Amino acid sequence: MQMHFFAIPALDPAAAQAELNHFIAAHRVASVERQFVQAGTDSHWVVCVSVAPGPGPLPAALKADASRTGKVDYKQLLSDAEFTVYAELRALRKRLAEEGGVPVYAVFSNEQLAAMVQQRVDSAESLQALDGVGEARTRRYGTAFVERLRAAWAENT
Repeated sequence: MQMHFFAIPALDPAAAQAELNHFIAAHRVASVERQFVQAGTDSHWVVCVSVAPGPGPLPAALKADASRTGKVDYKQLLSDAEFTVYAELRALRKRLAEEGGVPVYAVFSNEQLAAMVQQRVDSAESLQALDGVGEARTRRYGTAFVERLRAAWAENT
């Protein structure tokens, strides 16, 4: 997750507001927090935008579905080839979770699996660069997932 900060002047917000709206329209916004800073004629809003990994914003239909149900339909979000790899990663995750006696989300979340596919993860370093994936997960599960992803990329080229 990346955080981006914007200052919106209270007395003349138009330009900064347009910049913020343009940014939000172009990214996968996870959350927005705002705080008003009262400083006389220099009063302004400070806005923190948290951005989820992945290219571009969620399509409007998926964003509506996700806000209504709390779930993202990755079959619509990913290409057919990407979804095939994503489904294989889910099966691998399920097997490893069952073997380890942990819930599947303790291995990797659906969002992390989709990011692995979209960002074409092919090393432990690129896996660990994903939001929420640290050394422990990389050490425990990284080899299996990176090997499966490398095989998928080799099959599709």
